[in-house]
Amino acid sequence: MKISRWVWFVVLLFSFGGTQAVETLSLEWQSQKVPEERYRFNLVSEVHLNSSVEVVSQNVDAEVEKSSSYQLPDDLPNVFLNQELIDTAKKRLSQSPEKYPLTHKAYRDIKARAKDFYENVSLSDVPVYTGTNRDEYRPLVHNGLAKTLYPAIVCAFEDKEEYCQKAIDFILAWADIKGGVRLGDREKNDLPGSGLDISRYFFRYAQAFHLVSPYMSEDEKMKVRKWFLELGYQIKKSHESWRGNLSIEGPNNHHSWHNEGMIIASLYGRDNRLLSSMMDGEWWSYQHIVRDAIYEQDNPNNIFRIGRDFSHLPIQARTGEVYDRHRSLPHLPAREDIYNRHKWWRKNVDQRHGFTYSMFNLEALVLTAHIAQLNNLYYDRQQSFIDLHQKSIKNALRFYGRYYIDYPSGRTDCLSITNVEPSTEPYDAQCPISYEPYFGEYPTRNITYLFTLAQKYYPEDKSFYKRILSANQQELIPGSNFHPLHAPASVFTFFFAEE
Repeated sequence: MKISRWVWFVVLLFSFGGTQAVETLSLEWQSQKVPEERYRFNLVSEVHLNSSVEVVSQNVDAEVEKSSSYQLPDDLPNVFLNQELIDTAKKRLSQSPEKYPLTHKAYRDIKARAKDFYENVSLSDVPVYTGTNRDEYRPLVHNGLAKTLYPAIVCAFEDKEEYCQKAIDFILAWADIKGGVRLGDREKNDLPGSGLDISRYFFRYAQAFHLVSPYMSEDEKMKVRKWFLELGYQIKKSHESWRGNLSIEGPNNHHSWHNEGMIIASLYGRDNRLLSSMMDGEWWSYQHIVRDAIYEQDNPNNIFRIGRDFSHLPIQARTGEVYDRHRSLPHLPAREDIYNRHKWWRKNVDQRHGFTYSMFNLEALVLTAHIAQLNNLYYDRQQSFIDLHQKSIKNALRFYGRYYIDYPSGRTDCLSITNVEPSTEPYDAQCPISYEPYFGEYPTRNITYLFTLAQKYYPEDKSFYKRILSANQQELIPGSNFHPLHAPASVFTFFFAEE
Protein backbone atom coordinates (compact mmCIF):
# COMPACT_ATOMS: atom_id res chain seq x y z
CA MET A 1 0.00 0.00 0.00
CA LYS A 2 1.58 3.29 -1.09
CA ILE A 3 1.18 6.39 0.98
CA SER A 4 2.72 9.83 1.10
CA ARG A 5 4.14 10.97 4.36
CA TRP A 6 4.97 14.46 5.41
CA VAL A 7 7.62 15.23 7.93
CA TRP A 8 6.48 18.18 10.01
CA PHE A 9 8.66 20.34 12.12
CA VAL A 10 6.55 22.21 14.60
CA VAL A 11 7.98 25.08 16.54
CA LEU A 12 5.90 26.27 19.47
CA LEU A 13 6.59 29.88 20.34
CA PHE A 14 5.22 30.99 23.67
CA SER A 15 4.90 34.49 25.05
CA PHE A 16 4.20 34.83 28.74
CA GLY A 17 1.89 37.56 29.96
CA GLY A 18 0.54 38.72 33.29
CA THR A 19 2.28 40.15 36.30
CA GLN A 20 2.13 37.27 38.74
CA ALA A 21 5.15 35.14 39.43
CA VAL A 22 5.06 31.92 37.42
CA GLU A 23 7.09 28.79 37.97
CA THR A 24 8.89 27.43 34.94
CA LEU A 25 6.91 25.13 32.68
CA SER A 26 9.24 22.81 30.80
CA LEU A 27 7.79 20.36 28.33
CA GLU A 28 10.03 18.59 25.87
CA TRP A 29 8.24 16.96 22.95
CA GLN A 30 10.42 13.97 22.24
CA SER A 31 10.24 11.10 19.79
CA GLN A 32 8.22 8.20 21.14
CA LYS A 33 11.06 5.86 20.19
CA VAL A 34 13.30 7.15 22.98
CA PRO A 35 11.68 5.86 26.18
CA GLU A 36 14.37 7.22 28.48
CA GLU A 37 13.40 10.77 27.49
CA ARG A 38 10.52 12.23 29.46
CA TYR A 39 8.15 15.12 29.09
CA ARG A 40 9.11 17.25 32.03
CA PHE A 41 6.49 19.24 33.87
CA ASN A 42 7.24 21.57 36.75
CA LEU A 43 4.11 22.48 38.66
CA VAL A 44 2.56 25.77 37.59
CA SER A 45 0.54 28.04 39.84
CA GLU A 46 -0.78 30.17 36.99
CA VAL A 47 0.23 30.30 33.35
CA HIS A 48 -0.57 32.85 30.67
CA LEU A 49 0.38 31.44 27.30
CA ASN A 50 -0.13 32.72 23.81
CA SER A 51 1.12 30.36 21.15
CA SER A 52 1.79 30.61 17.48
CA VAL A 53 2.72 27.67 15.33
CA GLU A 54 5.09 27.70 12.41
CA VAL A 55 4.93 24.61 10.23
CA VAL A 56 7.51 23.50 7.69
CA SER A 57 6.85 20.40 5.60
CA GLN A 58 8.82 18.03 3.45
CA ASN A 59 7.23 15.41 1.21
CA VAL A 60 8.58 11.88 1.54
CA ASP A 61 7.32 8.73 -0.16
CA ALA A 62 7.07 5.68 2.07
CA GLU A 63 6.12 2.08 1.52
CA VAL A 64 3.84 0.43 4.07
CA GLU A 65 4.59 -3.27 4.25
CA LYS A 66 2.34 -6.07 5.37
CA SER A 67 1.34 -6.33 9.01
CA SER A 68 4.61 -8.05 9.97
CA SER A 69 6.38 -4.71 9.57
CA TYR A 70 3.55 -2.47 10.70
CA GLN A 71 4.85 0.48 12.70
CA LEU A 72 3.05 3.22 14.54
CA PRO A 73 4.32 6.64 13.47
CA ASP A 74 6.87 8.14 15.82
CA ASP A 75 5.61 11.70 15.29
CA LEU A 76 2.27 11.15 17.04
CA PRO A 77 1.56 10.58 20.74
CA ASN A 78 0.40 7.23 22.04
CA VAL A 79 -3.11 6.80 23.38
CA PHE A 80 -3.52 3.53 25.30
CA LEU A 81 -1.35 1.44 22.95
CA ASN A 82 2.23 1.72 21.78
CA GLN A 83 4.35 -0.32 19.39
CA GLU A 84 5.62 -2.64 22.10
CA LEU A 85 2.09 -3.56 23.20
CA ILE A 86 1.08 -4.23 19.59
CA ASP A 87 4.13 -6.39 18.88
CA THR A 88 3.63 -8.35 22.10
CA ALA A 89 -0.02 -9.00 21.28
CA LYS A 90 0.99 -10.23 17.81
CA LYS A 91 3.41 -12.70 19.36
CA ARG A 92 0.70 -14.09 21.63
CA LEU A 93 -1.72 -14.29 18.74
CA SER A 94 0.81 -16.28 16.71
CA GLN A 95 0.84 -18.98 19.38
CA SER A 96 -1.83 -21.52 20.20
CA PRO A 97 -5.26 -20.69 21.67
CA GLU A 98 -4.51 -23.23 24.38
CA LYS A 99 -1.61 -21.12 25.59
CA TYR A 100 -3.35 -17.75 25.25
CA PRO A 101 -7.11 -18.40 25.27
CA LEU A 102 -8.20 -14.88 26.21
CA THR A 103 -6.02 -13.29 23.55
CA HIS A 104 -7.51 -15.44 20.80
CA LYS A 105 -11.07 -15.11 22.04
CA ALA A 106 -10.77 -11.34 22.38
CA TYR A 107 -9.31 -10.97 18.89
CA ARG A 108 -12.16 -13.01 17.41
CA ASP A 109 -14.55 -10.61 19.11
CA ILE A 110 -12.65 -7.60 17.76
CA LYS A 111 -12.66 -9.05 14.22
CA ALA A 112 -16.39 -9.74 14.40
CA ARG A 113 -17.07 -6.16 15.47
CA ALA A 114 -14.75 -4.84 12.77
CA LYS A 115 -16.55 -6.89 10.12
CA ASP A 116 -19.92 -5.68 11.36
CA PHE A 117 -18.74 -2.07 11.26
CA TYR A 118 -17.34 -2.45 7.75
CA GLU A 119 -20.45 -4.13 6.35
CA ASN A 120 -23.27 -2.45 8.25
CA VAL A 121 -22.30 1.02 9.46
CA SER A 122 -22.32 4.03 7.15
CA LEU A 123 -22.11 7.77 7.53
CA SER A 124 -25.58 8.06 6.05
CA ASP A 125 -26.96 5.99 8.94
CA VAL A 126 -24.83 7.55 11.71
CA PRO A 127 -23.81 10.97 10.39
CA VAL A 128 -21.39 13.43 11.93
CA TYR A 129 -22.96 15.45 14.73
CA THR A 130 -22.28 19.18 14.75
CA GLY A 131 -25.08 20.24 17.07
CA THR A 132 -25.20 21.05 20.77
CA ASN A 133 -27.51 18.44 22.31
CA ARG A 134 -25.98 15.61 24.37
CA ASP A 135 -28.85 13.19 23.79
CA GLU A 136 -28.50 13.56 20.02
CA TYR A 137 -24.71 13.32 20.12
CA ARG A 138 -24.25 10.14 22.15
CA PRO A 139 -25.86 7.55 19.85
CA LEU A 140 -24.11 8.97 16.78
CA VAL A 141 -20.63 8.93 18.27
CA HIS A 142 -21.16 5.56 19.96
CA ASN A 143 -22.65 3.77 16.95
CA GLY A 144 -20.28 5.31 14.43
CA LEU A 145 -17.05 7.12 15.23
CA ALA A 146 -16.15 5.25 18.44
CA LYS A 147 -16.45 1.89 16.69
CA THR A 148 -13.64 2.76 14.28
CA LEU A 149 -11.38 1.28 16.96
CA TYR A 150 -12.25 -2.27 15.85
CA PRO A 151 -11.40 -2.01 12.13
CA ALA A 152 -8.34 0.07 13.05
CA ILE A 153 -6.97 -2.78 15.18
CA VAL A 154 -7.57 -5.31 12.41
CA CYS A 155 -5.96 -2.85 10.00
CA ALA A 156 -2.82 -2.81 12.14
CA PHE A 157 -2.74 -6.59 12.57
CA GLU A 158 -3.76 -7.78 9.10
CA ASP A 159 -3.23 -4.79 6.82
CA LYS A 160 -6.80 -4.97 5.50
CA GLU A 161 -6.86 -1.92 3.29
CA GLU A 162 -10.65 -1.72 3.15
CA TYR A 163 -10.89 -1.71 6.95
CA CYS A 164 -8.21 0.97 7.18
CA GLN A 165 -10.04 3.13 4.68
CA LYS A 166 -13.43 2.74 6.37
CA ALA A 167 -12.00 3.93 9.67
CA ILE A 168 -10.17 6.80 7.96
CA ASP A 169 -13.33 7.89 6.15
CA PHE A 170 -15.27 8.13 9.42
CA ILE A 171 -12.51 9.96 11.27
CA LEU A 172 -11.96 12.47 8.47
CA ALA A 173 -15.69 13.05 8.08
CA TRP A 174 -15.84 14.16 11.71
CA ALA A 175 -12.63 16.17 11.46
CA ASP A 176 -13.72 17.92 8.23
CA ILE A 177 -16.73 19.57 9.88
CA LYS A 178 -15.46 19.45 13.47
CA GLY A 179 -18.06 17.15 14.93
CA GLY A 180 -18.73 17.58 18.63
CA VAL A 181 -16.89 20.86 19.17
CA ARG A 182 -20.13 22.76 19.89
CA LEU A 183 -21.60 20.20 22.26
CA GLY A 184 -23.47 21.93 25.07
CA ASP A 185 -22.99 25.47 23.75
CA ARG A 186 -26.68 26.28 23.40
CA GLU A 187 -27.98 23.93 26.05
CA LYS A 188 -27.39 25.42 29.49
CA ASN A 189 -28.04 22.14 31.24
CA ASP A 190 -25.93 20.19 28.74
CA LEU A 191 -22.67 22.10 29.01
CA PRO A 192 -21.53 20.61 32.36
CA GLY A 193 -22.08 17.08 31.02
CA SER A 194 -20.82 17.62 27.48
CA GLY A 195 -17.17 17.23 28.49
CA LEU A 196 -17.93 13.80 29.90
CA ASP A 197 -19.68 12.71 26.72
CA ILE A 198 -16.76 13.80 24.55
CA SER A 199 -14.10 12.33 26.83
CA ARG A 200 -15.62 8.90 27.44
CA TYR A 201 -15.45 8.15 23.71
CA PHE A 202 -12.38 10.21 22.83
CA PHE A 203 -9.76 7.58 23.68
CA ARG A 204 -11.45 5.06 21.38
CA TYR A 205 -11.37 7.04 18.15
CA ALA A 206 -8.10 8.76 19.08
CA GLN A 207 -6.55 5.29 19.31
CA ALA A 208 -8.20 4.35 16.03
CA PHE A 209 -6.67 7.41 14.39
CA HIS A 210 -3.23 6.57 15.74
CA LEU A 211 -3.48 3.03 14.35
CA VAL A 212 -4.55 4.06 10.84
CA SER A 213 -2.40 7.19 10.65
CA PRO A 214 0.40 5.44 8.67
CA TYR A 215 -2.09 5.28 5.79
CA MET A 216 -3.03 8.98 5.95
CA SER A 217 -1.39 12.03 4.40
CA GLU A 218 0.22 14.67 6.57
CA ASP A 219 -2.53 17.12 5.65
CA GLU A 220 -5.14 14.64 6.83
CA LYS A 221 -3.30 13.97 10.06
CA MET A 222 -2.91 17.67 10.78
CA LYS A 223 -6.61 18.22 10.21
CA VAL A 224 -7.47 15.52 12.74
CA ARG A 225 -4.99 16.86 15.29
CA LYS A 226 -6.47 20.36 15.06
CA TRP A 227 -9.95 18.91 15.53
CA PHE A 228 -8.76 16.97 18.57
CA LEU A 229 -7.42 20.17 20.09
CA GLU A 230 -10.74 21.94 19.58
CA LEU A 231 -12.47 19.05 21.31
CA GLY A 232 -10.01 19.48 24.17
CA TYR A 233 -10.95 23.10 24.65
CA GLN A 234 -14.64 22.24 24.52
CA ILE A 235 -13.97 19.72 27.30
CA LYS A 236 -12.16 22.45 29.24
CA LYS A 237 -15.15 24.74 28.82
CA SER A 238 -17.37 22.02 30.25
CA HIS A 239 -14.87 21.43 33.06
CA GLU A 240 -14.95 25.10 33.99
CA SER A 241 -18.75 25.15 33.95
CA TRP A 242 -18.64 22.94 37.03
CA ARG A 243 -17.09 25.75 39.10
CA GLY A 244 -20.46 26.78 40.49
CA ASN A 245 -21.03 23.22 41.65
CA LEU A 246 -17.67 22.53 43.23
CA SER A 247 -18.71 23.38 46.76
CA ILE A 248 -21.44 20.76 46.69
CA GLU A 249 -20.23 18.23 44.13
CA GLY A 250 -16.59 17.56 44.87
CA PRO A 251 -14.22 15.71 42.51
CA ASN A 252 -16.59 13.35 40.74
CA ASN A 253 -16.39 11.17 37.66
CA HIS A 254 -17.04 14.06 35.27
CA HIS A 255 -13.89 15.85 36.34
CA SER A 256 -11.76 12.73 36.03
CA TRP A 257 -13.04 12.03 32.52
CA HIS A 258 -12.48 15.67 31.54
CA ASN A 259 -8.81 15.25 32.41
CA GLU A 260 -8.62 12.03 30.41
CA GLY A 261 -9.97 13.86 27.36
CA MET A 262 -7.78 16.92 27.84
CA ILE A 263 -4.57 14.93 28.09
CA ILE A 264 -5.28 13.34 24.69
CA ALA A 265 -6.18 16.67 23.12
CA SER A 266 -3.17 18.49 24.57
CA LEU A 267 -0.71 15.80 23.48
CA TYR A 268 -2.08 15.66 19.93
CA GLY A 269 -2.40 19.45 19.73
CA ARG A 270 0.98 20.00 21.41
CA ASP A 271 -0.70 22.56 23.62
CA ASN A 272 1.18 23.28 26.85
CA ARG A 273 -1.53 25.54 28.20
CA LEU A 274 -4.19 22.84 28.07
CA LEU A 275 -1.78 20.24 29.43
CA SER A 276 -0.74 22.39 32.39
CA SER A 277 -4.39 23.08 33.19
CA MET A 278 -5.17 19.37 33.11
CA MET A 279 -2.18 18.43 35.26
CA ASP A 280 -2.18 21.16 37.87
CA GLY A 281 -4.96 23.65 37.20
CA GLU A 282 -6.90 25.22 40.02
CA TRP A 283 -10.17 23.44 39.30
CA TRP A 284 -9.96 19.70 39.83
CA SER A 285 -6.80 18.98 37.89
CA TYR A 286 -5.53 15.42 37.80
CA GLN A 287 -3.27 15.45 40.83
CA HIS A 288 -5.90 17.28 42.91
CA ILE A 289 -8.54 14.69 42.06
CA VAL A 290 -6.24 11.82 43.03
CA ARG A 291 -5.56 13.60 46.32
CA ASP A 292 -9.18 14.45 47.10
CA ALA A 293 -11.24 11.72 45.44
CA ILE A 294 -9.44 8.74 46.98
CA TYR A 295 -9.72 8.39 50.74
CA GLU A 296 -6.33 7.88 52.37
CA GLN A 297 -5.88 7.79 56.11
CA ASP A 298 -2.35 9.17 55.84
CA ASN A 299 -3.32 12.02 53.52
CA PRO A 300 -4.40 14.91 55.78
CA ASN A 301 -4.53 17.29 52.81
CA ASN A 302 -7.69 15.69 51.41
CA ILE A 303 -10.20 18.55 51.34
CA PHE A 304 -12.96 16.43 52.86
CA ARG A 305 -11.04 15.65 56.03
CA ILE A 306 -9.19 18.84 56.81
CA GLY A 307 -9.90 19.51 60.47
CA ARG A 308 -11.43 16.06 61.00
CA ASP A 309 -10.24 12.75 62.21
CA PHE A 310 -11.41 9.50 60.62
CA SER A 311 -14.24 8.84 63.04
CA HIS A 312 -16.77 9.95 60.43
CA LEU A 313 -15.66 7.18 58.07
CA PRO A 314 -16.66 3.51 58.34
CA ILE A 315 -13.77 1.13 58.92
CA GLN A 316 -13.77 -0.16 55.36
CA ALA A 317 -13.70 3.34 53.84
CA ARG A 318 -10.54 4.66 55.44
CA THR A 319 -8.09 3.71 52.71
CA GLY A 320 -8.76 3.47 49.01
CA GLU A 321 -12.44 4.29 48.60
CA VAL A 322 -13.20 6.64 45.71
CA TYR A 323 -15.49 9.53 46.40
CA ASP A 324 -18.25 10.39 43.96
CA ARG A 325 -21.24 12.68 44.41
CA HIS A 326 -23.61 9.72 44.13
CA ARG A 327 -21.73 8.00 46.92
CA SER A 328 -21.00 10.20 49.91
CA LEU A 329 -23.12 13.31 49.40
CA PRO A 330 -20.76 16.06 50.54
CA HIS A 331 -23.33 18.80 50.05
CA LEU A 332 -23.47 21.14 53.02
CA PRO A 333 -26.50 19.70 54.88
CA ALA A 334 -25.09 16.17 54.69
CA ARG A 335 -21.40 16.69 55.36
CA GLU A 336 -21.57 15.81 59.03
CA ASP A 337 -23.71 12.76 58.41
CA ILE A 338 -22.73 11.61 54.95
CA TYR A 339 -23.11 7.88 55.63
CA ASN A 340 -26.65 7.99 57.00
CA ARG A 341 -28.53 6.49 54.08
CA HIS A 342 -31.80 6.37 55.98
CA LYS A 343 -31.66 10.10 56.61
CA TRP A 344 -30.99 10.96 52.99
CA TRP A 345 -33.00 8.17 51.38
CA ARG A 346 -35.61 9.35 48.87
CA LYS A 347 -33.67 12.56 48.45
CA ASN A 348 -30.40 12.39 46.57
CA VAL A 349 -29.40 8.76 46.99
CA ASP A 350 -32.45 6.82 45.83
CA GLN A 351 -30.79 5.87 42.54
CA ARG A 352 -28.26 3.65 44.40
CA HIS A 353 -25.45 3.91 41.84
CA GLY A 354 -22.64 4.90 44.17
CA PHE A 355 -20.44 1.90 43.40
CA THR A 356 -20.92 2.37 39.67
CA TYR A 357 -19.98 6.02 39.70
CA SER A 358 -17.03 5.57 42.04
CA MET A 359 -15.61 2.91 39.73
CA PHE A 360 -16.38 5.08 36.70
CA ASN A 361 -14.32 7.78 38.40
CA LEU A 362 -11.46 5.36 39.07
CA GLU A 363 -11.60 4.11 35.48
CA ALA A 364 -10.86 7.59 34.15
CA LEU A 365 -8.04 8.11 36.66
CA VAL A 366 -6.34 4.86 35.63
CA LEU A 367 -6.72 5.48 31.88
CA THR A 368 -5.30 8.99 32.23
CA ALA A 369 -2.31 7.69 34.19
CA HIS A 370 -1.74 4.98 31.58
CA ILE A 371 -1.81 7.49 28.71
CA ALA A 372 0.65 9.70 30.58
CA GLN A 373 2.97 6.75 31.17
CA LEU A 374 3.00 5.72 27.50
CA ASN A 375 3.96 9.28 26.58
CA ASN A 376 6.71 9.61 29.20
CA LEU A 377 4.83 12.38 30.98
CA TYR A 378 5.71 12.99 34.63
CA TYR A 379 5.26 15.47 37.44
CA ASP A 380 8.47 17.16 38.61
CA ARG A 381 10.60 15.07 36.23
CA GLN A 382 10.10 11.74 38.01
CA GLN A 383 6.68 11.43 39.70
CA SER A 384 4.40 9.20 37.61
CA PHE A 385 0.66 9.78 37.43
CA ILE A 386 -0.08 6.20 38.51
CA ASP A 387 1.81 6.58 41.80
CA LEU A 388 0.70 10.02 42.97
CA HIS A 389 -0.03 10.49 46.68
CA GLN A 390 1.41 7.28 48.10
CA LYS A 391 0.05 5.11 45.30
CA SER A 392 -3.54 6.09 46.01
CA ILE A 393 -4.75 4.47 42.78
CA LYS A 394 -3.27 1.14 43.84
CA ASN A 395 -5.10 1.42 47.17
CA ALA A 396 -8.35 2.14 45.35
CA LEU A 397 -7.88 -0.93 43.14
CA ARG A 398 -7.28 -3.00 46.28
CA PHE A 399 -10.37 -1.58 47.95
CA TYR A 400 -12.74 -2.28 45.06
CA GLY A 401 -11.05 -5.44 43.90
CA ARG A 402 -12.28 -7.31 46.98
CA TYR A 403 -15.85 -6.95 45.77
CA TYR A 404 -15.09 -8.57 42.45
CA ILE A 405 -13.83 -11.62 44.30
CA ASP A 406 -16.64 -11.77 46.86
CA TYR A 407 -19.38 -10.84 44.38
CA PRO A 408 -18.17 -12.43 41.12
CA SER A 409 -20.10 -12.30 37.90
CA GLY A 410 -22.77 -15.00 37.87
CA ARG A 411 -23.18 -15.31 41.62
CA THR A 412 -26.72 -16.58 42.17
CA ASP A 413 -27.24 -16.64 45.94
CA CYS A 414 -27.92 -12.94 46.38
CA LEU A 415 -30.44 -11.91 48.98
CA SER A 416 -33.30 -9.57 48.24
CA ILE A 417 -32.54 -6.03 49.28
CA THR A 418 -35.60 -6.21 51.54
CA ASN A 419 -33.81 -8.91 53.55
CA VAL A 420 -30.63 -6.89 54.01
CA GLU A 421 -30.09 -4.34 56.76
CA PRO A 422 -27.56 -1.55 56.29
CA SER A 423 -24.43 -1.97 58.37
CA THR A 424 -21.47 0.27 59.14
CA GLU A 425 -19.31 -2.76 59.94
CA PRO A 426 -16.78 -4.16 57.46
CA TYR A 427 -18.61 -6.09 54.79
CA ASP A 428 -19.25 -9.80 55.19
CA ALA A 429 -19.65 -10.76 51.51
CA GLN A 430 -23.43 -10.81 51.63
CA CYS A 431 -24.97 -10.12 48.26
CA PRO A 432 -26.08 -7.45 47.51
CA ILE A 433 -23.68 -5.21 49.42
CA SER A 434 -24.96 -4.83 52.96
CA TYR A 435 -22.87 -2.02 54.40
CA GLU A 436 -22.88 1.72 53.91
CA PRO A 437 -22.49 3.55 51.63
CA TYR A 438 -23.10 0.94 48.91
CA PHE A 439 -26.12 -0.67 50.51
CA GLY A 440 -28.12 -2.74 48.03
CA GLU A 441 -25.63 -2.44 45.18
CA TYR A 442 -23.57 -4.87 43.12
CA PRO A 443 -20.03 -4.48 41.75
CA THR A 444 -19.76 -2.72 38.41
CA ARG A 445 -18.59 -5.76 36.48
CA ASN A 446 -18.27 -4.02 33.13
CA ILE A 447 -15.15 -2.33 34.52
CA THR A 448 -13.51 -5.66 35.36
CA TYR A 449 -11.14 -5.00 32.45
CA LEU A 450 -9.45 -2.30 34.55
CA PHE A 451 -7.67 -4.99 36.54
CA THR A 452 -6.00 -6.26 33.35
CA LEU A 453 -4.39 -2.86 32.99
CA ALA A 454 -3.47 -2.72 36.68
CA GLN A 455 -1.21 -5.76 36.25
CA LYS A 456 1.14 -3.61 34.20
CA TYR A 457 1.73 -1.11 36.99
CA TYR A 458 1.46 -2.98 40.28
CA PRO A 459 3.17 -6.36 39.87
CA GLU A 460 3.19 -6.78 43.65
CA ASP A 461 -0.61 -7.19 43.47
CA LYS A 462 -0.64 -9.35 40.34
CA SER A 463 -1.89 -12.50 42.09
CA PHE A 464 -4.78 -10.46 43.51
CA TYR A 465 -5.71 -9.17 40.06
CA LYS A 466 -5.46 -12.70 38.63
CA ARG A 467 -8.05 -13.88 41.17
CA ILE A 468 -10.37 -11.08 40.12
CA LEU A 469 -10.01 -11.85 36.42
CA SER A 470 -10.43 -15.58 36.97
CA ALA A 471 -13.66 -15.05 38.91
CA ASN A 472 -15.11 -12.69 36.30
CA GLN A 473 -13.86 -14.02 32.95
CA GLN A 474 -17.21 -13.67 31.23
CA GLU A 475 -17.01 -9.90 31.73
CA LEU A 476 -13.70 -9.61 29.88
CA ILE A 477 -15.30 -10.27 26.49
CA PRO A 478 -18.87 -9.01 26.80
CA GLY A 479 -21.75 -9.85 24.53
CA SER A 480 -22.88 -7.70 21.65
CA ASN A 481 -25.51 -5.92 23.72
CA PHE A 482 -23.25 -4.34 26.34
CA HIS A 483 -24.17 -0.86 27.49
CA PRO A 484 -23.04 1.97 25.19
CA LEU A 485 -21.24 3.71 28.05
CA HIS A 486 -19.07 0.69 28.78
CA ALA A 487 -15.48 0.66 27.58
CA PRO A 488 -14.47 -1.77 24.79
CA ALA A 489 -13.51 -4.50 27.25
CA SER A 490 -12.41 -7.07 24.67
CA VAL A 491 -9.79 -4.63 23.37
CA PHE A 492 -8.17 -4.28 26.79
CA THR A 493 -8.47 -8.02 27.33
CA PHE A 494 -6.65 -8.61 24.05
CA PHE A 495 -3.74 -6.32 24.87
CA PHE A 496 -3.42 -6.62 28.65
CA ALA A 497 -5.04 -9.74 30.14
CA GLU A 498 -2.31 -12.27 29.29
CA GLU A 499 1.46 -12.08 29.24
